Amino acid sequence: MAGGKFSFTGSGDVRVCSGGRTLAAAGDVIVIGDRTFRLADVDRVAYHAAARPHQASYALGLARGRVRSRFVFDAFRGGSELEDARETWRRLVELVETAACPRIARAAVDAIAAGATARFGGGGHAPIDADADGLRRRRWCAPKVPWSRVLGVDLRAGEVRVWTGGPEPELVTAMAGWNAVVLPRVVGMMVACEKESPGSR
Repeated sequence: MAGGKFSFTGSGDVRVCSGGRTLAAAGDVIVIGDRTFRLADVDRVAYHAAARPHQASYALGLARGRVRSRFVFDAFRGGSELEDARETWRRLVELVETAACPRIARAAVDAIAAGATARFGGGGHAPIDADADGLRRRRWCAPKVPWSRVLGVDLRAGEVRVWTGGPEPELVTAMAGWNAVVLPRVVGMMVACEKESPGSR
């Protein structure tokens, strides 16, 4: 177990203190300040990290309806602080990716199949909208990228990138935006559905 600013246990519990606020995670519950989030109930998530040789910054956001909160913590070289922060971050992301992201992605795919539009990202970049026909940057007259052209999605340097085969990503949004980190799962399911549809054969 680490001590001081970061603490975590072998059972997966995590506690971080930063800027006069505390984040505590136990089981499928994360408490940020005075707000409690059951990961089985949240409908939006966001996380991103920025690391330099002697400093790292991490942010986690959770939302349920109108209730939302973001928590940011930094680490600097000195003792084991950077290592403790990295381990804390790994555990938090693993928890969110396991307990929340698959369900949120499935809900988005179901909504798209029912004719709705799901939105991903923002936070410095235009969000990406997804509907039954494909993906498009949420900007006036932005072209749509059909699901048949999408080859994959990755997360890199704080961005979510959609690839169609060119040397540059076709669409980009920020990981800091709500549900941006869920987009790779959604794209995977939608592309698989597209390949299985009668019209693609």
